[in-house]
Amino acid sequence: MERLPLDENAAAVARLKTLIDSLGDEGLGKPVAPGWSVATVLAELAFWDRWALTLMRRWRSGHLPPPTVPNWYDDAINDTLLPTWQALPGPVAAQLACHAAEEADLEIRKAETPVVAGILAAGQANLLNRYVPRNAALDRIEAAL
Repeated sequence: MERLPLDENAAAVARLKTLIDSLGDEGLGKPVAPGWSVATVLAELAFWDRWALTLMRRWRSGHLPPPTVPNWYDDAINDTLLPTWQALPGPVAAQLACHAAEEADLEIRKAETPVVAGILAAGQANLLNRYVPRNAALDRIEAAL
């Protein structure tokens, strides 16, 4: 079994908090891409960490998610939730991103070996490797700033 990326996940949370602490309200409103501010990217990140947390809890309770979803599924969720994320005040989005990341990492730390093995066998390593989307989001934000 692969080792859990606990250190990498924690480093991404620390990076997230450092970035948020450096921004202030004005920085949270800066554009990253058309229709996407820093706060919107953070809200998206919060959602996907919360999604991973929810699926981890389901795996741990024996309620396995569907084995596959269509390739367009994540984009459809993002498109659906974008107006909600855009409506969130920047500080709220930042707080949600930090809390969701911390909670997801806690759930990952609690994952038993058979659960981790099942997640990996199902090709769902993204539930465990939360540092990957966190760092990608932070890279997008830093590039825009």
